[in-house]
Amino acid sequence: MTRSENIMSRWWRMKQESASVVDGSFSANKSTDAEPGDLNGATAAAPGTDFPTSPPFDLASLPPLQSITVGTDIRSFLGSSVPVELTKAALRRAWATDPAIRDFVGIAESQWDFNDPTAMPGFGPLRANDVSSFIGLGKAEQARGVAAEGVDAQAISDTRQIDEIDHARAQEYALLAALLSHSPDAQMIEHLSRLSGEATQLGAAHAALSAAAASMEPERIEREYFDLFVGLGRGELFPYASYYLTGYLYGRPLARLRETLRQIGVERTEGQLEPEDHAAVLFEVMAGLSSGHIMAPSGTDRIIFESHLKSWIGRFFSDLEHAKSATFYSCVGTLGRTFMEIETEAFSF
Repeated sequence: MTRSENIMSRWWRMKQESASVVDGSFSANKSTDAEPGDLNGATAAAPGTDFPTSPPFDLASLPPLQSITVGTDIRSFLGSSVPVELTKAALRRAWATDPAIRDFVGIAESQWDFNDPTAMPGFGPLRANDVSSFIGLGKAEQARGVAAEGVDAQAISDTRQIDEIDHARAQEYALLAALLSHSPDAQMIEHLSRLSGEATQLGAAHAALSAAAASMEPERIEREYFDLFVGLGRGELFPYASYYLTGYLYGRPLARLRETLRQIGVERTEGQLEPEDHAAVLFEVMAGLSSGHIMAPSGTDRIIFESHLKSWIGRFFSDLEHAKSATFYSCVGTLGRTFMEIETEAFSF
């Protein structure tokens, strides 16, 4: 490299020289491999093109997509000759009909409660039932244990007396569940307008709700419910435990609630669009437990309240009380907040 040749000029010159060497060797190799008398070279240069062809795919050989259910064997849709779009459609259908997949609640950020070892299924201390399954007790012995537990729960529920306080609690929960699940119709508004209030905080909340019902048209209340809980795209409030506790819908609180409800034999009804951690659904469960319509051991209502309502329901009713779109439902928020404070104090004794 001369003094006048800089580094960029030298790099360009060496690149050109390297390219010419490679091109020359490639041309030499190509001419050598393509000699007419070289059978190996001719074979390598012209690979065979006669491949066996797959038979045409017959759609009639597959069952209709609409017939796929949880127990359908869909292996016929997974063949290499089946179009990819059809395979995906069959998988989507199978997953949508399987509750274990369709209703799965995945782990979202910040949903682990590291202060509670029992917050996630599979963690926490072992229970007697867990140990029994680990050591492989016979099915007959397990069945006897389950039957005995059922008899005990039935006996507890049958001997439980529903007093006036529990009856009143059940009515309060049922009223709030109805008002949060849908807008009241004209007949219900008329009944609300005739509510009477006692000289207590709860009585004053009843009186305020009665006055609001008497002064507002059903159409206005319906519009208010729409703005608060439905909206164009989303409502002003989200009455879900998952949202208030984690900031997400269908979160880990919903999974824990479903496990609790499964243990007491409460299942989601067909056609129920709202998840179980909706305030209205939880209040329906509390009304059933308080009235004795849901058969469960005594104290189950306290467990559900402490585990799935107490930590967030007060904030929800306070938000409803002060919501911009709320007039009638502001009185519902006051009633709900007051009743939840009474329940919290009563369960603390």
